[in-house]
Amino acid sequence: MSEPTEEASADEATKEEELPFDAVDLMLEGNLQAQINYSMVKALAKALDEKASILINAEENFEPENDETFAEVAMPEIEAMSQAIVDGCVNFSKIRFWEACETAEVAWEETKDENGDVVQRVPYGNPLDPPREGNRLLSNIEKIEAWMKEVHKIHEEKGMGWVSPYGCPEDGQQAYDNRAKCLEKLTTIIDGINTNFEG
Repeated sequence: MSEPTEEASADEATKEEELPFDAVDLMLEGNLQAQINYSMVKALAKALDEKASILINAEENFEPENDETFAEVAMPEIEAMSQAIVDGCVNFSKIRFWEACETAEVAWEETKDENGDVVQRVPYGNPLDPPREGNRLLSNIEKIEAWMKEVHKIHEEKGMGWVSPYGCPEDGQQAYDNRAKCLEKLTTIIDGINTNFEG
């Protein structure tokens, strides 16, 4: 039987450090309802991140043709994602700030014996200021809002008939007004998340 290599030992140490919970889980200990809710928010954030990442990657690899911008070309996808957020089955405005980004990280409180060896390690939530993107829920919604603002600006510049297949200003005006309402709701959701700190 071969001796374990340093690399294998490092991998094992890394696995021991990986925890099945994050700092928020630690801080919610004892509050079962909040823990369940947070688990659902994390799953929602993951699903949104998967969809948003497709557009983010597409934007990074976008090569414009005929002076078209990414927002112009991806307008249907951007608007569909926006609509799913503002009129979908989830009320995003109820999501708390600390659920939508990383406001704390797992840190360790160590107890050492008289020889200086660690005999006990207890995890705790260490606050982060400023917060990091974390599960990217908030940052993805902000990115979608930025795309929508860009589409809206292009529509203003190109005229109301721009989005109509027939160049009809009335159709374009209706699309413009609908987008304006959606954009207003997106902004309200972002403002709501940023100010919702309730436990």
